[in-house]
Amino acid sequence: MVTLESRKLEIMLNSLCLTALHLWSGWSLLRSMAPVASNMSLLKRVPLKWWGVFGYLCLLVFSAAFPFFQAVERYSKDYPSLVPAFDFKNDQVVPTGQKISVHANLYGFKPEGGSGGKPVVVYLHRLPWTKQGSEFCSELAKSGKVAVVEPFMPGFATSPGDVPSHSMEANAHVVAALLEQYGIHEYHVVAHGLSSVAALELVHSYNQRIQSVTFLSAPGVQEFELLGNPLVNKIVYGFHGAFFWGVSRLTPNFGLVDLLPWDRDYAKTIFDTDLSDSKQILQEMKQPLLLVHGNADWLTPLDSAIYTSKILPHSKLIVLSGGREVVFQEKTKVVPEIIDFISHPAKESPAPAQNPPIPRAQGTHYWILLLIIILCTFVAEDPTCLAAGLMVTVGILDFGSATAACFVGIFIGDVFLYSIGRYFGRPALRKAPLKWFIKEHKVNQWSGWFSTPKGMLVVVSSRFVPASRVPTFITAGIMRLNFVNLGLLLMVAALVWTPPLIWIGYHFGESGMQVLHKFKNNALWVIIGFLIFLHFITHWLVPALTWRGRRQIIMKVRNILQPSLWPSWLLFLPVRIGVIILSLRHRSLTAFASANPSFGRIGGFMGDAKSLLLRPFQRDSRCAPFLGLSAEDTNDIRWREATAFAICHGYPLVLKPEVSANGAGLRYVKNEEQLQRWLVDLKEDVILQKFISGLEFEVVWSRSPGKDNGHIMAVVHKQDMVVAGDGEQTLEELIWLDDFAVSR
Repeated sequence: MVTLESRKLEIMLNSLCLTALHLWSGWSLLRSMAPVASNMSLLKRVPLKWWGVFGYLCLLVFSAAFPFFQAVERYSKDYPSLVPAFDFKNDQVVPTGQKISVHANLYGFKPEGGSGGKPVVVYLHRLPWTKQGSEFCSELAKSGKVAVVEPFMPGFATSPGDVPSHSMEANAHVVAALLEQYGIHEYHVVAHGLSSVAALELVHSYNQRIQSVTFLSAPGVQEFELLGNPLVNKIVYGFHGAFFWGVSRLTPNFGLVDLLPWDRDYAKTIFDTDLSDSKQILQEMKQPLLLVHGNADWLTPLDSAIYTSKILPHSKLIVLSGGREVVFQEKTKVVPEIIDFISHPAKESPAPAQNPPIPRAQGTHYWILLLIIILCTFVAEDPTCLAAGLMVTVGILDFGSATAACFVGIFIGDVFLYSIGRYFGRPALRKAPLKWFIKEHKVNQWSGWFSTPKGMLVVVSSRFVPASRVPTFITAGIMRLNFVNLGLLLMVAALVWTPPLIWIGYHFGESGMQVLHKFKNNALWVIIGFLIFLHFITHWLVPALTWRGRRQIIMKVRNILQPSLWPSWLLFLPVRIGVIILSLRHRSLTAFASANPSFGRIGGFMGDAKSLLLRPFQRDSRCAPFLGLSAEDTNDIRWREATAFAICHGYPLVLKPEVSANGAGLRYVKNEEQLQRWLVDLKEDVILQKFISGLEFEVVWSRSPGKDNGHIMAVVHKQDMVVAGDGEQTLEELIWLDDFAVSR
């Protein structure tokens, strides 16, 4: 007998064999493209880290092509049902015209025979999906009084998650279409957790079919979902979803992360789901409602169930002693209550409450909200303060608690940045991720400010200048400013800055949210646009108010408009892509080296050694004399050869790396002291060259294969940046005044 587990194992083994076959084919292709043995030494010059990057990228490609663990997760012994797919756009659920596969477990119900006259209960799983929900359905069916349908909504268990929208609103219509196929036209809904949104959508769109609704540990209304505001929640869930996307797409997991309860489908579902209309649907709801909640639920507080019961006075509330898992732990108590509720539903209330006040967070829920605020300040301080003000407006938190949480989070973040600079120092600036955001020359500039008596005030003032805190506080740590004095000033600055922001969110946030309500489904684009606008204000508009800032803007504009000032990685990107394409076409990684067979090792391509390029011309008097110095030689040998070369050709000399371009690493050697300082403990091979004064031009010449004559493609005038002092201006001011130097 073939069991489900053995079938899953068979699928995994087959997928592994298929992946191994493709890996072997890829390796064979790489071997066929590999250079001959005489050129293998060139590959040894590639740094080990780049081999690691190449290998990691290969694993990512194979992982995306063969996610065999995903096939294991989606395997089911039953055939799926094809139902219409739906999308959630502009607060409306619309059909897409496509079909999707949906699986379901049936207990006491057969599509061809029905439920045998028993009421049908539809169980909607919570997020993330767990097998405990299936066990709960089995317990319901054991009573013999109801038939249970357990649909797996898109992305849940064995149902594929390739759908336009993962929102619970769209999932509700998928479930309704599935029940329609089964011929079920009346049913009771039991919704666990966030799936209560799907239950309310069923009530709203298929009102006549819903006989009763049961909420198990459900948030009910928007105010009890995370931070209580749809747009703010979207922003938080956006970062949350980006993390899961990164884990799934940027790690070679071969679909393994899809086996976890928290995966991309889980993140998409909570991001797409909207509780904004839940309160209105509850107020209009006529069906009986049963609420089952634990008194120690740390994620969804008991207050949410109490508040929902106030909206619908005819609802029945059952409070259990336990936390979030209490429904599963006490299923022997919960199941009879649900069966009794379905058999004897409560009567409707003639006048349900319209809008009871939101209760203030208490107990565990209170501390969890404060912790969320503290964590959010590490990502975005000012928006978190504004969001905390919104929570004060709703009534979930008081002003003092919101201010204290924001203050603690901001102060911890400031101290953490200071500690990075103090304990890791300048070497940390040369490594990712700090080198992406902080330039070392900026730190050198700020160091001059901090060395003045007003250095502490410079640090504190950055609290009020957006986008300047991270580099400033790290630099303060590098300069080892007094921690006690700095800490006191940071506390004062945070106390001055935090309350006004929360007050703005408290007084103006609600009206602003009403304006932005229509953008809640595009919250990520809203925050991206806000960050772009903030960058424009801080990096373009504010600097334009000063003379130095206007010169900086000139530099930025020229760097954008002049291709010669573009970064080399961008300028040569088409060339590199072309080389890769031609290498794949000709099945050789070194085919380009044949263009200039007598010019260096790889035809003068970037990465070739300068001494090999100059060797054919060393007998020509028009070529500047040079000397190659190896990093493998001892300091004495290098010093002896270099001094002999200097005596022969005199100073000044030029020292440059063997492998470099665009003047990287070039140094002018004016005397013997400089030469000795730069030759000690070399990390790479260099060449020493006689300095030739006068104008310098670079001539780019090419000849196509099969042609007798070539042509000059470009002539580049290389000009040194020189500014002359006038006895009045500083060096920095002279550079800003020079039209050529300001662009560099």
